[in-house]
Amino acid sequence: MKNFTIIFCLILLITLTAVIKTSSKKIEEQIFTLNENLILLSEKYDLVMLEYTYLSNPSRLISIMKENKKGEYIQLNSTDLKTVVKKNERK
Repeated sequence: MKNFTIIFCLILLITLTAVIKTSSKKIEEQIFTLNENLILLSEKYDLVMLEYTYLSNPSRLISIMKENKKGEYIQLNSTDLKTVVKKNERK
């Protein structure tokens, strides 16, 4: 009877350990997926804020870009822009 109780407890503990390990693995996968989605949404948010800033006030965007100093930026006037038309050549 004593051996039966010990074996039963060991099997119960092994089973519970397997169930807990499986459920924790599923939770870790969900956390990883949520973190990846959060990173993507954060990048989209940054792009949308940049677009909003530009559309609301282009001069403010230029000042923000100069503060970050990640690259060289120049301001173009709309009169400086030209349209380029490329014709398809047939051979």
